[in-house]
Amino acid sequence: MFTAAATYGDPLYQRPAGVAEADESLIVAGYRALFTCSAYFFAGRQLADIEQVELADTRSAGFPKPVVDVARQLVIASDEAGNEQIAAYRDTMGCTLLPPHWGLGDVPRLPYVAYAKTPDVADLEFPEGDRVDLGRNGLHREFRGLEELLDRSFDGSTYGEGVVTASVIIVRDGEIVAERYRPGFGVTSGYRTWSTAKSITAALMGIAARKGLLELDAPAAIPEWQFPGDPRRNITYEQLLWMSSGLYSGGNNTYAVYFGGQDVLSAVTTTNLEVEPGSRWKYANNDTMLLLRALRHVLGDDLRYLRFPYDELLHRIGMYHTRMETDHLGNFVGSSQVYTTARDLARFGLLLAGDGVWNGERILPQGWVAFSRTPAPTRPAEEGSQGYGAQFWLLGTLPGIPEGTFTTAGNKGQYVTIVPDYDLVIVRTGVDPLGIRWLHDRFVADVIANLHPGD
Repeated sequence: MFTAAATYGDPLYQRPAGVAEADESLIVAGYRALFTCSAYFFAGRQLADIEQVELADTRSAGFPKPVVDVARQLVIASDEAGNEQIAAYRDTMGCTLLPPHWGLGDVPRLPYVAYAKTPDVADLEFPEGDRVDLGRNGLHREFRGLEELLDRSFDGSTYGEGVVTASVIIVRDGEIVAERYRPGFGVTSGYRTWSTAKSITAALMGIAARKGLLELDAPAAIPEWQFPGDPRRNITYEQLLWMSSGLYSGGNNTYAVYFGGQDVLSAVTTTNLEVEPGSRWKYANNDTMLLLRALRHVLGDDLRYLRFPYDELLHRIGMYHTRMETDHLGNFVGSSQVYTTARDLARFGLLLAGDGVWNGERILPQGWVAFSRTPAPTRPAEEGSQGYGAQFWLLGTLPGIPEGTFTTAGNKGQYVTIVPDYDLVIVRTGVDPLGIRWLHDRFVADVIANLHPGD
């Protein structure tokens, strides 16, 4: 049925820093193939709803409907000229977009790793499992006052005109007290984290540091930079975590990697310094992906690298419904491409709220959470605006939000927010249309005011 490789561009698709135009036919088709693949095969969502929700931003392109090949677990998305982009699913890996010079015969070349079968945790209480004692309205009996707030979080107007909320979970003192989902999403059916993945990547780097694989203030182990006189050799792990590498990048534009099929390494290891490392703050997807490039190098074992997120973090805290997706060469696209559920994000938030300790076992280094929520030297805290730490945003200088509050943040409204003063974890995921922003600081402030009036 499908025989040809896509015919876009050169045999090797590479763009400087991974930058591409969002409306390029290749990028749009890749977006449609990858999102359909992850949502259909991993999240178990219905194709009709995927077209209405995940693919809403590409509807105007006039591309044919993506074709789901259930038998081979593939999705093929074509542009108006018939050129194809192919995404392939593997149970432990999620979905991977093939590069334009690959065809269906290359699918067996994709990386694969096996790990233990996911345990059945349906009857275990959250957070170890998925049993939660809530009423039919998604509220704990002692917190029915949150009902109006939950309603407003899904009304598409209170926290941003046109926003589309997929899930909200509020965890207080380690217990879910409110939980609600948009139709089509649920306990085991989630969405892409977008840049919330950056915070998960940061946690992996903390674990690597705790294991003695790296030192945060040491130069990052990027093998492509290890030549005499290469000034990039001086960029440290801390500077990458702080978005302060000084490297040229497209900022949050790495569409060629995300949706074009370019490999991570050709995008992130080939750019030059624009300024001295540690001298400026610039949000950059590439800084995060460089951290994972270094992790792969210091591990020196591709199988261990592919298992590392699951063995060292995700499965240890019960995040069994999470996949960190890779490029076709087995590099994690850890600045955005993680598929997970709201419950798993709540578990991640509880790990952070517990200072990196889970069930009495230390997962993250002591002091790591404090480091993560300390303002980057290149972006000091300013009253009335968000700060930035080590792959986390800082909300404690915004109205109605206590000092020390920090959050992940992903495109289309993916948030895991930790409010240490009140032992709160607040998860909101969304599929907000492009150009529409969920007003998360207002939502967090309203949750706090509801649970702690008068404080």
